[in-house]
Amino acid sequence: MATIHMTITTHSESETKKLAAEFARRLHGGEIIFLEGDLGSGKTTFVRGVAEAFGYTDLVRSPTFTIVNRYFIDHPILKKILHVDLYRLKDTSELTALALEEELKRPDTVAFIEWSDTMDTAQTPDARIQFQVVSQTDRIMDFI
Repeated sequence: MATIHMTITTHSESETKKLAAEFARRLHGGEIIFLEGDLGSGKTTFVRGVAEAFGYTDLVRSPTFTIVNRYFIDHPILKKILHVDLYRLKDTSELTALALEEELKRPDTVAFIEWSDTMDTAQTPDARIQFQVVSQTDRIMDFI
């Protein structure tokens, strides 16, 4: 995935999901995407938009309490979207129990990781998206 730096403002949840669907067209499997931003800044909405773009119809929820959500999709290349929230982890040793290393970088999987600063620095993201709240409806997404 070629990294393109751009900043986009959306004015509704549906616009954020539409932007995510456009982003999804660039995914080919094996990518790790870091999502950065405060709680409520649109990270889960963005993942929901990607999942829906791949035909996922079940509920996409924040993984704040589950830590990892797996969304299985029926796509010719991609079979799974990982949505990981490392906010509650106290240190990198807790990552071992999640067994994420077995799933990251698989050619049939795309991983979205929130609060990635908890992760081992050996993981290099294919893209980083920073989310900012501007107002109740407006969000700024900076693709790095």
